[in-house]
Amino acid sequence: MIETIEKEVVKPSKILKSAKREVIIDRKFKMRLLNCLFHYISIIDGSENLRRISDIECKVLSSRTKIPVYKVRKILDQFLDELTHFKKFLRSGLLSYSISDQARKVRIYLHKVHRLAPVFDYKRARENARRLKLKLDQLLFWPQVMTQVAVVIFITDFLDKRWDGNKLLQTNLRALCDCSAYAFHRTRNKIGLQQMLSKSQ
Repeated sequence: MIETIEKEVVKPSKILKSAKREVIIDRKFKMRLLNCLFHYISIIDGSENLRRISDIECKVLSSRTKIPVYKVRKILDQFLDELTHFKKFLRSGLLSYSISDQARKVRIYLHKVHRLAPVFDYKRARENARRLKLKLDQLLFWPQVMTQVAVVIFITDFLDKRWDGNKLLQTNLRALCDCSAYAFHRTRNKIGLQQMLSKSQ
């Protein structure tokens, strides 16, 4: 008598649940890894260009985040590729707006940046964007949309008590928003950001 081995039939629902679980795990890994990266390691070189994170730096990040090195490399390469495409889009001239439309554009791109790199509190950032708009309207000063996004994220991170003493590296923040050092610091000085933040502490 010939014995037959029945293969277990895997239900599509099980496959879907497993896939969803993997996505959730990868998302958590990405958030933890990018937070560590943006607070401790610069993603640009001396010429202000995006650079590939070295193998040694990947091992350091792996040690700090408890994420396997191969996962670290995969997530970082994917992130830097997405950021490269995002920056190309921003420089393509397709980001157009009117002064009356700025607030909506800031909210839209704040959301896009958070999806790309979830390294700040998005809910608080939206409120900070609203307050920044009031300040800019008062001053009759309207910098570029991505400069405003960079300043909003800076404010949000500065006020985030979870990262006391270890704030986002400004070079990484500016690279993420494709914002020049001149535009970033000019806007900060124009709105008197240091005094504003000192009062809020």
